Amino acid sequence: MMKRIVILGTSSSMPTKSRNHPGIFIKFNKKGILLDCGENIQRQLRIMKISPTDIDYILITHWHGDHILGLPGIFQSLSSMNYNKKLNIIIPKENIENLKKIIEGFIIPINFDINIIEAREGLIVDEEDFQIYGIKTKHSTISYSYYIIEKDYIKLDKDLLNKYNIKNKELIKKLKEGKEIEINGKTISYKDVGYIKRGIKITYITDTIFFDKLIEFARDSTILISESTYFFQPDLAKKNMHMDFLEVREIFNRSNSKILLLTHFSQRYEEEMENIRKDIEEKNENIYILDDFDEIYIYKDKIELKLKRKEIIYKYDEKTGDVLRLN
Repeated sequence: MMKRIVILGTSSSMPTKSRNHPGIFIKFNKKGILLDCGENIQRQLRIMKISPTDIDYILITHWHGDHILGLPGIFQSLSSMNYNKKLNIIIPKENIENLKKIIEGFIIPINFDINIIEAREGLIVDEEDFQIYGIKTKHSTISYSYYIIEKDYIKLDKDLLNKYNIKNKELIKKLKEGKEIEINGKTISYKDVGYIKRGIKITYITDTIFFDKLIEFARDSTILISESTYFFQPDLAKKNMHMDFLEVREIFNRSNSKILLLTHFSQRYEEEMENIRKDIEEKNENIYILDDFDEIYIYKDKIELKLKRKEIIYKYDEKTGDVLRLN
């Protein structure tokens, strides 16, 4: 099933004339997931033809304004739009009362179910076809990063099923469950007629200093989206509890991640961003600087990056999870 990633904001604490506060919408199979909810997110969603009612999960990394100021507007809109689903909000335990105060302070008439889920290290959500994991990061306040991973599953080849004359639905079901079956005295396993499809992994790391556990957390990401608040100023990044591009690149290179998308930029780089982009993208394979309204589409056999200045296509191998740039 196709996945769509929509970049709603790429600035950090201060929005600029071209970059909104942080926010990323992911259509992950049938669920809509919003990563952070900065100021003006509703407008960004509208521009990209995404309704607030498409949101099933909101993942809040931490309680700084650039990551949560859009929440009152989202709540207000959902209350007036006959939102008939349960809204799941993953948030650090320490910020749950703050969330409740937002609802009370803005006198929002909540008429839908809200399921508050405490962020934690390890498995947080276990849906039928995907899971959400968290890691506690190192920032100036309690903060978490997340990844969403599709569950692996057995995929059967129709031609191979026909070759072995396997048409019985119960036998096919057993193969999909990883069980062996017997046909004309011959034992058949899923490996004879199919393969394990590797699940897509999308990792989101933001507002933290570099530490080694982030490498394992990002391990084998199909798409790694990470803050790069600073460029070639690692000492300043550490002082302000953020990461520099050089540190993010180390996570990417050491984690066997496939594509790195950079976001959450300090406004200090606004005027020189194009030169930074050119330098980084020319010297580093599979690393890109994001803009607001960029989109990424993940299909069965390809990944399309629809970036502001170019479109890039990757061949995707669902057996191994490897990618190969085609243009």
